[in-house]
Amino acid sequence: MKSACAGTVMLVDDNEIDLFINQKVLELTHFATHITSYRSAREALDCLSSSEVDDLPDLIFLDLNMPVIDGFMFLEELEQLPCAANLKSSVVILTSSENEDDILKSANHKRVIKFVCKPLSESKLNEIGQVAYRRPDNQRLAGGSKE
Repeated sequence: MKSACAGTVMLVDDNEIDLFINQKVLELTHFATHITSYRSAREALDCLSSSEVDDLPDLIFLDLNMPVIDGFMFLEELEQLPCAANLKSSVVILTSSENEDDILKSANHKRVIKFVCKPLSESKLNEIGQVAYRRPDNQRLAGGSKE
């Protein structure tokens, strides 16, 4: 990847090893200009609710299988945040689950643009970049470039 596709990316995953690997792939491919990582959905939601609009991530990579608040609960709570109306974030489900029900359920959520199995790779990020450019609102991810 020649230049950043996204300005700010948020990783949400309870598995420390998965977080480390996926963050390194994002860094090595220069997919984003800024990466934040959270080991719990609650921490990520708290961060989103206390952030200024300009500081909200362009893209959220979200694991589904997490304790206390799973990925689907995160998506529901995300829409209830005061900043939800101004939230520019798209969501990529990044999970080890290949459960057909999970794929169908995530496809029905308006913010979810892609369902990807762990771990991230450069080819998966290229696909995500392509999908992000075809978003219905016809906007590219902030800070991104097509080249």
